[in-house]
Amino acid sequence: MNTAIKEFDVVVIGAGPSGLAAALSAARNGARVLLVEKNGYLGGNMAIGLPLLGYLDRDGKKVIGGIADEFMKDMAQYKTAYGTAASAHKVCPMHNSVTLYDHELFKIVALRKVLKENIEVLFHTDVESVEVENAQLKKIVLRGKGWRILVSARVFIDTTGDGDVAYLTGASYEKGQKDTGVLQPPTMMFTVAGVDIDKTIDYLAENPDQMERSKTIDCAGGYDADFFRSDPAFVMVAMRKLVSQLRAEGKMPINRENIIIINSLLPGEVHLNCTRHLGTDGSDVFSVTRAEIEGYLQIEEFTEVLKKYVPGFENCYISQIYPSLGVRESRRFSGIRRLTEKDLVEGHFDEETIGIGSYPVDIHAGDGLSTIFTKIPAYGIPYGITVSDEIEGLMLAGRCASMDAVAMSSARVMPICMVIGEAAGIGAALAVKQHISPRDVDVAEVRRILLDNDAILSVGE
Repeated sequence: MNTAIKEFDVVVIGAGPSGLAAALSAARNGARVLLVEKNGYLGGNMAIGLPLLGYLDRDGKKVIGGIADEFMKDMAQYKTAYGTAASAHKVCPMHNSVTLYDHELFKIVALRKVLKENIEVLFHTDVESVEVENAQLKKIVLRGKGWRILVSARVFIDTTGDGDVAYLTGASYEKGQKDTGVLQPPTMMFTVAGVDIDKTIDYLAENPDQMERSKTIDCAGGYDADFFRSDPAFVMVAMRKLVSQLRAEGKMPINRENIIIINSLLPGEVHLNCTRHLGTDGSDVFSVTRAEIEGYLQIEEFTEVLKKYVPGFENCYISQIYPSLGVRESRRFSGIRRLTEKDLVEGHFDEETIGIGSYPVDIHAGDGLSTIFTKIPAYGIPYGITVSDEIEGLMLAGRCASMDAVAMSSARVMPICMVIGEAAGIGAALAVKQHISPRDVDVAEVRRILLDNDAILSVGE
């Protein structure tokens, strides 16, 4: 076993949406940063075929800027055979807004941005253990490819999604929905090519009952075939009637009530957010392994169902199965502030707001087929949800931050995770620079830096 000893100002563990933003903002504010990633690429869920949702609020106002928007502007500069590598933020009657982008080019853009800021990157690396003294996180021990790496830092930002570092420190956490503890199920994303999506849209136009939704889905008018024809940047949630019919006939291999089709920037290709793995805990390696095995088998069977029963998919074939399971919910840790359902419903903002969320409350049933999807006003995200209230030197960003289950079901989408990560990175860098705890950072200074970087902190900016 090889051993290395390293020291940084800020260590970010997990290079998904929140981790990328945290690493970039910490480095841009003077910190020496290490970015640790278990995969061999940057982006996490930003590289598995998903769209970006929630740049606009339910009234069509832009509520997310900063690094999250910077990424899409950079992507849009890439000229490709099919146009640019990112769409505009399109208003959507269901999701508020949809932004499509090229997931493979995103990996390159992300890497170039990280290298430009002189951030050190470690791929194929997991956290083995942590060193906590007097409730302060001093070191983490990393392991990868025969190396054991001891890393010390002033601030560690857990952006693993599942809160793997925070868990190892012994910090308090919650899991699952209130009252039941049931976890939202993950999805294994995949892409099929050879699709005639215009034929699918024609089918929906001829069969409008296939756009009928359950009573738990809140959607504005105009979410129909004409909407999908108006612009290729769409997410299609449809065919509940067909899915129900096929389930009754024993022909539906997935545990959900509809089909989610995400259009691709590439002609003839769509991404599918359809598999569902009930009873899965994304923070349990045995549970995740079972779900991924189940996912591969569901994908093969479901693709055959699409070919047989969904117009436009007759000649489709699997072109990509993404390497990471899309986990919606696992651990959430305790911070000096907590984002709550009440904050969302009331559209709460205050002087500690470091970003805006506005994506609907989106809860996939972990013990059934349904989804609760409720539109809400824009709400402020407080800085304190990124700061552990139990472990000094530990910060949290992304879906493991300090939120209740309902708030997390809105704030878990990727643009909002980037907003949270950007603020955490700034807070970490200021704490290092000023030799103070992240909890003592002046939030007004964090807000000033965010505004200088084109973040949006109030509706209508």
